[in-house]
Amino acid sequence: EVIFFIEENKIKLGVSYDELLDILVSNSLESHEAEHGEGFWTDHWTYNLDLLENYFSLYPEKRREIIFDKRIFTFFDNAEVIKNRRDKYVLRDKTPKQLHSVVLDSAKKEMIRKRTAHPHLVRTEYGLGRVYQTTLMNKLLCLLANKLASLDPFGTGIEMEADKPNWFDALNGLPAIFGSSLCETFELKRLTLIIKDLLEESGMEVIHITEEINVFLTGLDKLLQEYLNSSSTERDFQYWDKSYSLKEEYRAKTRFGFSGKEPETSVAELIAILKRALAKIDAGIDRAFDKKSNVYTAYFINEVSQYRLIKEHFIQPLKFTQKKLPAFLEAQMHALRIAPDTKTAKILYGGIKRSPLYDTGLKMYKCTASLSQMPEEIGRCRVFTPGWLEHESIWLHMEYKYLLEVLRSGLYEEFYADFKNALIPFQNAARYGRNILENSSFLVSSAFPDKKLHGRGFVARLSGSTAEFLSIWLAMNLGPNPFFLVNGELNFKFEPKLAGWLFRKKEKTYSFNFLGRIDVVYHNALRKDTFGKKGATCKKILFNDKAGNPVEITGNTIPAPYALQVRDRKIKRIDIYLED
Repeated sequence: EVIFFIEENKIKLGVSYDELLDILVSNSLESHEAEHGEGFWTDHWTYNLDLLENYFSLYPEKRREIIFDKRIFTFFDNAEVIKNRRDKYVLRDKTPKQLHSVVLDSAKKEMIRKRTAHPHLVRTEYGLGRVYQTTLMNKLLCLLANKLASLDPFGTGIEMEADKPNWFDALNGLPAIFGSSLCETFELKRLTLIIKDLLEESGMEVIHITEEINVFLTGLDKLLQEYLNSSSTERDFQYWDKSYSLKEEYRAKTRFGFSGKEPETSVAELIAILKRALAKIDAGIDRAFDKKSNVYTAYFINEVSQYRLIKEHFIQPLKFTQKKLPAFLEAQMHALRIAPDTKTAKILYGGIKRSPLYDTGLKMYKCTASLSQMPEEIGRCRVFTPGWLEHESIWLHMEYKYLLEVLRSGLYEEFYADFKNALIPFQNAARYGRNILENSSFLVSSAFPDKKLHGRGFVARLSGSTAEFLSIWLAMNLGPNPFFLVNGELNFKFEPKLAGWLFRKKEKTYSFNFLGRIDVVYHNALRKDTFGKKGATCKKILFNDKAGNPVEITGNTIPAPYALQVRDRKIKRIDIYLED
């Protein structure tokens, strides 16, 4: 809107639009506004981890400052709350269901309405004090506690307790039938590992945690210890029941806000809690892995098989029976994201390639196996013809997500084996049915009855799959974590993962634009792959520094102070020479 205003009024600028927007944003105040639609998805919190990792990949020296030192982080305050179990577990047609889980809290709405500034920011003194500002570590621990208390009665998936499923929103019926998702359990493990690493590298002995979060986390740790010391077949159900009660108590106490107190907490004890949490999480993840097929189950229906009537139409579950849904590509992607090594990733990759998730006709990856044997109650995906929309189609966003994790896992040969088959620019335009520079929401898979539509793209889409491709592009061009610290000084490393055929035949070069302004050119005289035992590696780097002086560096790393000049986009071109 600002740019349109400038152009419509023919205002002349002394700087570029990018520079103008930098100035505007740095001098703006942040306003937290959101309008509630319906329910809460189980996965939206996971994108915070992506953003955090992306930020640290560019600013590794700011880890401690952002996580522990800055007290600028707030909590969003909204009037919609999640009901307790006793108010949302009901009998519908004599069948246990979880319905209408999210409700408007009139008292909260009125409290928020009366605020004259920052109405949607949580206050101290349980709503009556100042806006509560804290550290990012505090917020991460808040996430951890809430998700640790959201594992299903079998410890495998994160419960869909708030009317909505996750990224795969076509499973929109699953919340009503006590659905849960392993995808977010993988992300909970990722969150736990991130927090553990941050605490271990901090060198701190104590940190301060929000009083209510601290009580919540301490209570959960007691349950974790009970769980790990128990051999009872009911231990997962018992953990579920008690941890859910702790979560309900936490929600009741923080309904209007926090006290604002932050007691001192031992970092060593927090790390011990995280290790116990990982043991519990891993037990659930292992239970979801099929050792015959080497594929994970992504989604579960947790049927209430025994219950007690507590009031008219409302029930208390006493026992659950878990039912697995067919394979989904989504869980495999999350598993690859936290695979501990390339060997583990390769086993999973092989299982996926042999599973119904791989379309042998198109040599692409389907979002689901056949759902035809599933009840229609799981959601709208069930009613689509196989191969169409969210039922056994090539859902491009998820396929690109999966390919990104194949690349990140170090499976370079496998990644490039899929590269030309799966990426849209390599599709047959006649079969694809649209410009191959345009992404689609989905491609019709070989499961669809009409063979003439196999590989055809439908619903133009420029969001998710494009974002994933940019991440693929960065990982190919630079490798993992190009910016890193040596004795506190910034360094920049080139570890490209490029197939030899990507280099120009005549010039023997491959080039890309980095950070919007820097031309990076790889010179590869033999056009060899830049990965594998016989791959070409970076031997020499040439560029002119910000003063225009020529610089030559042996190896693949630009040291300080030049790395900072790269990040500040003061260097215009970098030439890297590769040799075997």
